[in-house]
Amino acid sequence: MIAENEETRTKDSGELALINRYSRKQLKEDDVYTFSVVLCDNDIDRDNEHFSDEALEKLAELYVGVTGIYDHDPSAKNQVARIYKAETETVPGRVTAYGAPYRRVVAKAYIPRCKSSEEIIAMLDSGIRKEVSVGCGIGSCTCSICGEDMRSHACEHKKGEVYDGKLCCGILSDPTDAYEWSFIAVPAQKNAGVIKSFLSGAYSRGSSSGAETISREDADTLKEYISSLKKQAEEGERYKSALRLDVVKAGITAKVGIECSLLERMVSNLSVDELLKLKSGFEEMTSRILPIRPQTLSPNRSGEIRHEKCKDYQI
Repeated sequence: MIAENEETRTKDSGELALINRYSRKQLKEDDVYTFSVVLCDNDIDRDNEHFSDEALEKLAELYVGVTGIYDHDPSAKNQVARIYKAETETVPGRVTAYGAPYRRVVAKAYIPRCKSSEEIIAMLDSGIRKEVSVGCGIGSCTCSICGEDMRSHACEHKKGEVYDGKLCCGILSDPTDAYEWSFIAVPAQKNAGVIKSFLSGAYSRGSSSGAETISREDADTLKEYISSLKKQAEEGERYKSALRLDVVKAGITAKVGIECSLLERMVSNLSVDELLKLKSGFEEMTSRILPIRPQTLSPNRSGEIRHEKCKDYQI
């Protein structure tokens, strides 16, 4: 998003009337600083997602009256501006990455002129404070390839991959709430910057209580943590599979009188601790029935044990 450098004058009494809906006293033109801001658009962002045109229309409605803050930190001290008007517009001659007419949500916001706001006004006028992103609740994210919900097992496509020459991306629809809009340094969207949060239920509408927004840095950290957990889970499953095999072998060696197939089923759902205890018990039984093999025993008298009913587990 880009905050327009030039101050939008509020000589129009209608503009002041919109602003005064949010003030406790009647503000005059010299009391406020106003500016235009592009909140979001329908182009593909860095997360390979984009808002639908219908979503932009709804967001334009939802963002009227919403406060602007710093860095998505919902603290009262970070409140710096408030939107008093928002609408969608189509930019002539410009298209999105997927070839559709480029559309965006343009809002007008105001800042009270006072000593504490001098710095932010100077930053806006100088072009230093420009980029923003929005925090909002989104009800659905559908696949641009198959049209299925990308949060369900019905969709097997991956955002950012190309299928038959078409880029896969998530189409964000059904906005449910507009939390805030923030001045940040690096937005997620190329043109606007968006922090998106999905409701816990698919295609949910209405209140977005419980939905949260997180920073890109936190999202990357969370992604790395989840990847680490997946790797540990895979390694743990490999260890558990090997342990099950060892328990079955130990049971056969101990001659417990249980068929191989039944023994396999018995150990299939045991925890690691249970498998270790069972293996230890079988090994103790084996030590009672099998003598210790002498080191000088000839190979042809090795006493190799074979269980004819379970040749997959020969010892």
